[in-house]
Amino acid sequence: MPLFPLLPISLLIAWTHDVLVLSVVLFLLLLASWRGQAVSTYCGAIVLALLVFWHDEPPEISTGERVLFSIESRRDNGRSVRLYGETSGANGVLVGRDVALGRPGETCLVTFEPDAFAPLRNVGGFDEMAWAKGAGLSFKGRQVTVHACRPTAGVDGAMLRFKERQLARIEATYRADVALYMEALLFGEGRLLDEETSFSYRVTGLLHLLVISGSHIAMLVLAFKWLLSPLPFHRETKILLIVLIVTAFGWLTGFSPPVARAVLVADMVLILSLFGYSVRDPMRLLSWCGAGLLALQPYLLFNLGFQLTVGMTLFLIVTRALWTNVLSLAIYAQWVGLILLWHVQPVISVVAPLYNVVVAILLSWVIIPLALLSYLMPFYEPWLHPVLDGLHGTFSLHNMYKPWIPLHELTVWGSFGLASGLWVGLLLLERRRWIGWGVAFLTLGVVTWTAEYKEQGRVTFLDVGQGDAIVVETDGLTGVIDVGGVFHDPSVQKRSTFDPGADVVAPYLWKRGEREIDFLLLTHADHDHTGGLEGVLDSIQVKEVWLAAEATDLEKRNDLLAKLETRDVPVRYVRSGDRPYPWLWIVSPSERKADENANSVSAYLAVGGMTYLLTGDLPEAGEATLPTVDVDVFKLGHHGSDTSSSEALVNRIDPEWVVASVGRNNRYGHPHPDVLARLVGRRVLRTDEDGMIVCERGACRGIVETKVSR
Repeated sequence: MPLFPLLPISLLIAWTHDVLVLSVVLFLLLLASWRGQAVSTYCGAIVLALLVFWHDEPPEISTGERVLFSIESRRDNGRSVRLYGETSGANGVLVGRDVALGRPGETCLVTFEPDAFAPLRNVGGFDEMAWAKGAGLSFKGRQVTVHACRPTAGVDGAMLRFKERQLARIEATYRADVALYMEALLFGEGRLLDEETSFSYRVTGLLHLLVISGSHIAMLVLAFKWLLSPLPFHRETKILLIVLIVTAFGWLTGFSPPVARAVLVADMVLILSLFGYSVRDPMRLLSWCGAGLLALQPYLLFNLGFQLTVGMTLFLIVTRALWTNVLSLAIYAQWVGLILLWHVQPVISVVAPLYNVVVAILLSWVIIPLALLSYLMPFYEPWLHPVLDGLHGTFSLHNMYKPWIPLHELTVWGSFGLASGLWVGLLLLERRRWIGWGVAFLTLGVVTWTAEYKEQGRVTFLDVGQGDAIVVETDGLTGVIDVGGVFHDPSVQKRSTFDPGADVVAPYLWKRGEREIDFLLLTHADHDHTGGLEGVLDSIQVKEVWLAAEATDLEKRNDLLAKLETRDVPVRYVRSGDRPYPWLWIVSPSERKADENANSVSAYLAVGGMTYLLTGDLPEAGEATLPTVDVDVFKLGHHGSDTSSSEALVNRIDPEWVVASVGRNNRYGHPHPDVLARLVGRRVLRTDEDGMIVCERGACRGIVETKVSR
């Protein structure tokens, strides 16, 4: 098997990192391919694998001390700053606010507080811990202070300073979207990428085109072959020049995994051609190059970019006989991409293959040449404006109609079944095309149906920080109660902001296989319950929004109604005694109160064999009017404030499980110590500690399992 050189080192890395399922799969592949290899192949593969042990564990960075930090990249987002770099042989990221000093190519004296990378806190959300592992980052610091800086010594520092000067010139000279594409496609820098553009590229499967990738390196090689062809140099001299240029370009752009793989493969092909050798087995060359990169940086095995560049290149080699046109190539590429992207991406567009064809051609033959021309001669920049305006216009139209398919969350074995079925389908395409397609569609159908079939009634308390967002699923219905909200200073311009509706609620619903919800209940108009409304409405079809029949703050109420009216969403008003569904009983409010919190909608639910009481921000006085009903789960009122969740109420409803929806290190000190004292003897789960909390099958559990189990 040509993949053999890549397997021993991959197995060793997976085993030493306790990734059991991957280790088993790699071990079986290694057994299947062990026989028939040359002695040199065995020796080379084993030597590369043993190089893994040559890497030392990064040192632990101590607290509060001044350290020298060599900056490689800087990301500004409003007043927030992230510095990526190295200190004492350890790579990490420092986070701070209003950090004026510190640019790439500088070594700075800094102080910071060590912080942990956050694990996955919501299904469909961002797993910072996994990202850091794949990026080779071993530490994170917050509240960074930069005291002084000096230029970093050596050619690496000089290159970073040169690159930073070019990026600064681009940002000062060109229109924002032109600067984004120019930096991304010429320098491999994505610091101008805003959230809207990022989502449009992700949902259409185009994000690989907005970074330097293997296709760009291939174009670079072909371009310089053409440029050097008329020059009176020996063939060997021209090849060496191309090797140097390609390697220097990879160095300038930061040697991201796709670039490193492409540069290494291109250099190997060119160098072998110097000695009269041609590559007869491209898959084996890819395997050796992949193994070499893992020997240098073992963490790349967990890097999605590395997985995609190796997986996609392998796919191109295996299926090259099947390509009949560029559209079929794009369809097959999306096919194999699902294997790697399903678990990290919540949704994919049905027109992704078409977008890949059109945008790949547009970027390769129009945008990149015009970006390079405009970089060299800025007066050509206006030529890019209609091209980018048209491209972004299609994205706006696409996102308005939402032609995307949710990618349902899968178990480990579901993911294994998906990968196996899709890969077998690809292999069968060459023999009987209709059988290959049949296997692929059957795999998708069985995997999705199995995930849906196993579902039971459940209530999920999402981690949206200091706010509420609850998803209810039962009897084929899906509803959402509140959508969280984070305050953003309107005077501070940011490229990306955290929107709990778009960044937490919608991705979770997609991962549950939902494109629309049956109802959205907003308990009251406070921002920490309604701030994510527009993010949800722009992402998910909402059949009906429920509001409290009583409201005191008419300004907030009218603002909500205006947002709903512009999107033509029906509104229903609910009050105490209403039963919208047999399992849902509205128990408050019964009359208008002066305090907006006192008008919070409170509800009793019976879902999946468990009962719940949800009270929004209802204060203690309002709790006295609630019916006395035993419940299994009680969500603390007002995020655990001492003005709610009275001892009298807790004793009356006698919950086994108590959920606190609170933000980490929130300034209010929620949940209040007095409230926690009332809950002694009960099982308490908190979104700030346990992440997203799921209640089903008679128990509740947090996605970050720390202390409570069944």
